[in-house]
Amino acid sequence: MINRRSLAILIPLCLYSGNINAKEIYNQNKNTVDVYAEINPLYFYAHTTDPFILNALGNYSNIKFGAYGRTYINKFVTGYVRFEYLPKFTCYNPENYNRPVDNNIHLSYVGLDFGRWGTLDYGRSYGVMYYPKQFTEKFFDSNENIVFHKDNNFLMGCADGLLTYKNKNFAGYLKNFDIILQHQTHYQRDNLYLSNKYNDSWGMSLTYNSDIGLTLIGSAFFSPYDNSHNGANLTSHWVKSYGVGCHYSTNNISLSGFYGYLKNSAFPYMKDSIRYDLLSTIEVSGEYDFKNGVKTSVAYVKSFGTQYDYVKNVTISKPTPLNHHINLIINYAIHPNIIANLHYKINFLQDSDVPDKEFLHYSENTFGAGLTYNF
Repeated sequence: MINRRSLAILIPLCLYSGNINAKEIYNQNKNTVDVYAEINPLYFYAHTTDPFILNALGNYSNIKFGAYGRTYINKFVTGYVRFEYLPKFTCYNPENYNRPVDNNIHLSYVGLDFGRWGTLDYGRSYGVMYYPKQFTEKFFDSNENIVFHKDNNFLMGCADGLLTYKNKNFAGYLKNFDIILQHQTHYQRDNLYLSNKYNDSWGMSLTYNSDIGLTLIGSAFFSPYDNSHNGANLTSHWVKSYGVGCHYSTNNISLSGFYGYLKNSAFPYMKDSIRYDLLSTIEVSGEYDFKNGVKTSVAYVKSFGTQYDYVKNVTISKPTPLNHHINLIINYAIHPNIIANLHYKINFLQDSDVPDKEFLHYSENTFGAGLTYNF
């Protein structure tokens, strides 16, 4: 008989990975392999001044599948590997959206588990900035281009070339405290805004798990890079980011929050061909579980972007709103593996506030409906 269990338990010291179920397909001589998948058909509409006139925005359906394996080496060391594939099936309305070009491989890493002394893995994994924002991230639609929610951007979201060390409870010497140390090898990606040559990135995340259901996470990273050809102060060009997140859960209610700051991202937000180099965001969310298959959530986000003068090392504009809306989501579990969901976004941005349409959703309110099937 196939056992079912949370993948979060299987992945060593993964602080949070959502409620992904897995099926064990192999278990022999202390070696195991688990697989999981999720299918999510989802379609979105939008309306402006007339709530009864809907404009089709596009098909946001996606599918995700992966595998996780553990190999017994000796009583001190266990090897593990994880692979997750997320093909881009999204079909955007060409007048409103550009097609995503991110890597279809969502996760792909191999590592060693040293028990109380922690884990060490390398490959495509979660950057340290994923951990403080993970609690609020799930309450925003995955196709929204929200500040701090984009992959392949140094140590944010999923990223390539990550060497990650994790240790829970500081090897047993400091209860309730977990640490993550991370290094990204020489990062290079074509872009129009920064030099294509970067030095290595370094990051750290610290987590405190209280005994009353409260979790606090702080993360930070920096990446110096070669941009000396413009004669500006190099330290003002470093990519720097920090973020703090919190999560509290009790009985049927959970509350979460996140604040993040980012300087000189490789993916600046644009408005009228102007780049915004300093980004900040605040997110708060709450969820209520009715214990009858229905879960409701509300999430709020407000983000700003500011221009920066590298030579003078000063800001040269007032903060410009990039995201400002409320997301309402209702989930109903038709079956333990099938969840129907309704989404509604109340947008507070004005038409004049919206950055380039190539990068964001707009000032319209949107409505979405879909199903999620996972095993």
